[in-house]
Amino acid sequence: MSNQRLLLILLSVFFTILTPASSASAQAQEKPPQLVESVDIVGNRRLRKEDILYYVQTRAGDTYNEAQVQRDLQGILALGFFLKTETRVVREEGVRGGVNIIFYVKELPIVRELLFEGLKAVAESDVLKAFRERRVGISKESIYDPVKSRNAIRVLKELLASKGYPNASISVSQSEVSATSNSITFRIDEGERVRVVEIQFEGNQAFSDGALRRQLKLVKEAGLISRFKGQDILDREKLDYDLRNVTNYMRSKGYLQARLGEPKIDDLGRRRTGLPVLPVPFLSSTDAALRITVPVIEGKVYRVGEMKIQGNSIVSEQQIVSAIGLNPGDVANGERLGKALYEDLKKFYGTQGFIQYTAEPEPTFRDNPKDPNEGIVDFLITIEEGKQFSLRRLEFIGNTFTRDYVMRREFLLNEGDIYNQTLFEYSVLRLNQLGYFDPIEKEKDVDYKTNEEEAQVDASVKVAERGRQQISFNGGTGGTSGAFFGLEYSTNNLLGRGETLSLNLSAGSQQRSVQFSFTQPYVRNRPIQAGFTLFSSSAKYYGDGTLLSQNSAAQSSYIDYLSGSTTISDTSSLFTRITNGGSVFLSAPLSEFYRKRRFTQFSRIGLSYALSQSSVKDPEVNSEGDSATFIPVVYAQSNIISSSVTGTFAFDTRNGSIDPTQGREISFALSLAGLGGDVRTYQPSLSYSQFIPIRNKKSQNPQVFAFRIIAGHIGSFAPTTKIREAQTNSLSFINGVPIYSRYFLGGDDSIRGYDTRSIAPISRFQTSITSRNVTVANNATGTADPVVGLPQSVIDELARLGTFTGIGGSNPGLVSTYYSAIGGDSQLLGNFEYRIPIAGPVQLAAFADIGTVFNLRKISDQTYSSAFLTDQPFLESSFGTGFGLNTLVIANNPLYAHSAFTGGIVLRGAGLVSQEDLNNALRFGPVDPLTGLPVGFYQAFLRGEAQTNTAVNLASSLYSKWSALHSSIGMEFRVQVPIINVPFRLIYAYNPNARNGTYDPGLTFTEKRNAFRFSVGRTF
Repeated sequence: MSNQRLLLILLSVFFTILTPASSASAQAQEKPPQLVESVDIVGNRRLRKEDILYYVQTRAGDTYNEAQVQRDLQGILALGFFLKTETRVVREEGVRGGVNIIFYVKELPIVRELLFEGLKAVAESDVLKAFRERRVGISKESIYDPVKSRNAIRVLKELLASKGYPNASISVSQSEVSATSNSITFRIDEGERVRVVEIQFEGNQAFSDGALRRQLKLVKEAGLISRFKGQDILDREKLDYDLRNVTNYMRSKGYLQARLGEPKIDDLGRRRTGLPVLPVPFLSSTDAALRITVPVIEGKVYRVGEMKIQGNSIVSEQQIVSAIGLNPGDVANGERLGKALYEDLKKFYGTQGFIQYTAEPEPTFRDNPKDPNEGIVDFLITIEEGKQFSLRRLEFIGNTFTRDYVMRREFLLNEGDIYNQTLFEYSVLRLNQLGYFDPIEKEKDVDYKTNEEEAQVDASVKVAERGRQQISFNGGTGGTSGAFFGLEYSTNNLLGRGETLSLNLSAGSQQRSVQFSFTQPYVRNRPIQAGFTLFSSSAKYYGDGTLLSQNSAAQSSYIDYLSGSTTISDTSSLFTRITNGGSVFLSAPLSEFYRKRRFTQFSRIGLSYALSQSSVKDPEVNSEGDSATFIPVVYAQSNIISSSVTGTFAFDTRNGSIDPTQGREISFALSLAGLGGDVRTYQPSLSYSQFIPIRNKKSQNPQVFAFRIIAGHIGSFAPTTKIREAQTNSLSFINGVPIYSRYFLGGDDSIRGYDTRSIAPISRFQTSITSRNVTVANNATGTADPVVGLPQSVIDELARLGTFTGIGGSNPGLVSTYYSAIGGDSQLLGNFEYRIPIAGPVQLAAFADIGTVFNLRKISDQTYSSAFLTDQPFLESSFGTGFGLNTLVIANNPLYAHSAFTGGIVLRGAGLVSQEDLNNALRFGPVDPLTGLPVGFYQAFLRGEAQTNTAVNLASSLYSKWSALHSSIGMEFRVQVPIINVPFRLIYAYNPNARNGTYDPGLTFTEKRNAFRFSVGRTF
């Protein structure tokens, strides 16, 4: 019993111990949960507490939840504004038995300054651009996170390595600017410049080192050209790209198992590279040198065995094999196979809507029993065509002004059509050619969304509209143009409908012109372009009658002009040529008339008709009725009417109408004048331009090599009677061609280093006098009074001396000889540019212009004459002003005397006297105050009809063949002005063919070897 009693005692003690604990646990379970009394943020300086608490889910009055509080802490850290190692949450007991939650934060500083010490090889702007593109997260006014500096250092090292400094060391430090901002400094030791001086291949037998090195495009051995192109730099990404080219090259020769090993880089110490004989910093230097050694495993050359195609249903096996272009027994060209499968066939399937097309070639290699050095490869090509997709929706984003239908009509695809990737890309190119938007990049600005279940594609095109207006100004002073000012305004997207309107105005002291044109790009909702142009112009010029007038002021001004003066002080003595007219034009894509293909869709044919009327207005002084200022009208041009039709063809694949970066344009035009009117000419012209991206090809602003070549010719057929009459009275027509239609070069739009229209064939002009019905009179003006007592023999002699026969006769009466440009019937022009974008709208362009104007057809000398003018004794000559027939006689017979006061021929008694006799008599004898002659001397005046004859030596024109070849090389600094949408240009040109000095008696050139110009507009 004692044992049982002991057991009961132990059990009672055990339960006594357990009972209080169980009660306490029950009481604890029944205790109510704690509440959050407050939530606070501590340590914030720049950010408001309320803004941070917005991201905290725990609120005062909520039941305390430790897991939620930790999630709130992570949410605050995710904002990216706080230092993770010093941001924490603390739980404190509240005064009412609850919990206070306090988030202690440490704000990351703002970057106020970003400095790069020791950086020389890379521009800071390029570094910042790389930081943005690679999302480093470090820039001015950004939140600085020290963790991001490691990524920044990596990007900096890659940039320096691409410039030839792979051993650069970089450290980062920060200094406090204020309590919330820091200055971040990258300290850079670029190290020594490293160049690749040797590239070797090991293990190659079938291919020489030279053949393999020629496949390297981005990394080359150090040399003069590779130095300037930056190709002698070891950039691993570029080297890997080049080595893939080497592998593809070997496989294109049948070595399908060829492969390259890991390149070995050896340090060769310091070596001199470039041109050692010319120690010029840009041409040579001593740098650290590297050797790249590439292991090569060539394998066997393989020939094509069997080729099987499976999985195809749309395209037959025969078509696929034909597209691949490899037949059994041919050397297996791996490059050709890859291009056919992954480019050609993919493009073809894409035109049918099968955008998910893939191809997988599976080669099987085996020995060639006929040749152990060769192998045979069988191909099993598996085609997965996928579904045929259609275009469900097409939308445009960003066109706030341009109407949607203007863009939609440029697309060769409509919603609901079978999707055609090629047509879609062509359509984007057509949008770019409109010139309404910044260049649209298909990789960045075009977004595709596919619905695989329904086999549909939604496409959106994002555009950024550029300035619609183009305004340009020009002006200057010089030559027969005088002082002038010009304004050109155009809008290529009127009211967002795609219509083009332009207005050109030019006004000056000696010229005026106005031109208005309008173009409608679509007629009746079809791509037929139509429009019209109206124009009017007037230009003042010296008439040949100036030489026959008594207007001494006009004669003096004309002499200055012939001597090269650029200022015409008095325009009231100038004739005015007035031209008015207009044209209508029509053009359409070739695809409107022929099958729709790439060529026809980017080709346009056009037809235009132009009608103009040209006439000449007499000088203002002729309306005054004063014989002293009257300018004889030697050539009264009746209205010349020109009626012409022009056919055009253009093929244009440029990716923009303004400053394109790729594509080409070929245009041909043939103009025929003679469908009515007076002018009979034909004028073919050809233009070819191309734009080739050279560097940064995939960027929006690549470096571009661009060129333009122009050829043109004009000729005449069956000149009308009115044109032949015009040729005999002036030089307004040369061999039936209007002189304003002949070719001239020079100026900012052709050969930039020369003045406008200064390059052309030059002819000698010889002006002489023909006179008839010459009599001898006692007076110079009014009704002729005979000289009383003068023997008939003397009268006959004077009449004979005063009868001039013009050039070619026995008494030519030469007045003046001068030279002038007469233009050519043909031109050849080439413009070449290398355009380098600098930053934003700023661009640099190196250019070379070369061209010539010449006469392709044989041209005959031409003579034109004025009408005979009655009783005009005073004629202009090369001997001075105010000379008449009398003076011309004395000039041809210097022994005879004439009066210095009146110009009359001096006589004594019954005969002529010499100038020496007259001078002696004036020195010693008395003088008659009325005549100014010695006593016993008298004067006579030659009166009669006279005309001028001008002979133009067209057949022997100077610079009429290849000798007129001129060139300019130089640089342009351009700034694209957004509002007026044209560039301002500062041009420096060096002219190696500049002519300066006297090249022929009476012919002097003042062309500049170095020229600086400011211009607005484009050359092409």
